[in-house]
Amino acid sequence: MKTLVMGAGAIGSVFGGFLSNSQDVTLIGRVSYISAIRKKGLRVSGIWGEHLFKNLKAFTSADECREISPYDLILMTTKSYDTEYATMQILPLIGNNSIVVSVQNGIGNEETIAKIVGKERTMGGMAIFGAMMMEPGHVKVTVYASECLFGTISGGIKRAKTVAEIIAKSGIPSLPTDDIIREKWMKVFYNIALNPLSAILKVRYGVLGKYDETRSIMRGMLQEAFEVAEAEKIGLKFTCEDYFERLIERQLPPTADHISSMLQDLERGKRTEVDFINGAIVRMGKRHNIETPVNETIVNIIKALGKMHGASAP
Repeated sequence: MKTLVMGAGAIGSVFGGFLSNSQDVTLIGRVSYISAIRKKGLRVSGIWGEHLFKNLKAFTSADECREISPYDLILMTTKSYDTEYATMQILPLIGNNSIVVSVQNGIGNEETIAKIVGKERTMGGMAIFGAMMMEPGHVKVTVYASECLFGTISGGIKRAKTVAEIIAKSGIPSLPTDDIIREKWMKVFYNIALNPLSAILKVRYGVLGKYDETRSIMRGMLQEAFEVAEAEKIGLKFTCEDYFERLIERQLPPTADHISSMLQDLERGKRTEVDFINGAIVRMGKRHNIETPVNETIVNIIKALGKMHGASAP
């Protein structure tokens, strides 16, 4: 199977590296990163061991991949604000039986991809592990909470089972699901509560569960998000209070040492994905006439911090 990772950052590199043990893998990423991989290979370290992957093709643009396309499996691991552009770039690399899988944070990526490549070729994926870019060509797996999940958005689970099985065999625990949108909302709740607040306070995730004040802010963001999700008819399995208890007792402990992606982005002067996480709740809240003051405040603080750190704005 020929696999393309579009947007080879930390998470995409982990998928690409492990898959390269048994698949024909191509990475597309930034010039400095791809140059390092071409020279030294891709190093993945951390809790899943020390690995050096050299059996990879690495390019800086989709145009360079045309001669070896079409790809059977395309993992979209770009930032959410780049999804539409990246999908247009990979369109010439897609064949009749290709699958494009969004393994991204935030809400709405699958819908964006489906509008371009078709629902029948679109899947959603959830990475339930964390990784950090240590230097060009080297990523570190820092935390692992649960199996990755994969599912179609057009019904049926057969293709999801195939993708999950391939990725699981590569060494990344993975399972299929028959409702990936609902499952991705569960990860969005996790990101809503932890990602921006840890960036604002410059702390690891575990710190946020220790104080009444931070718990109160997290609960406020989640209450708004759950109200919006209900208006969107997501079909949630439990209440906000049930989820908050689950977050504190089950999800935080294994990811306590994680450094949020928003904090990493801010420190590097990069744009964050807050518009596609907390910002998505604010937008959908307005559509349903639901007030979201806590999330709106958090979004404004993250955007202000971004400007202070010199991040580019949309």
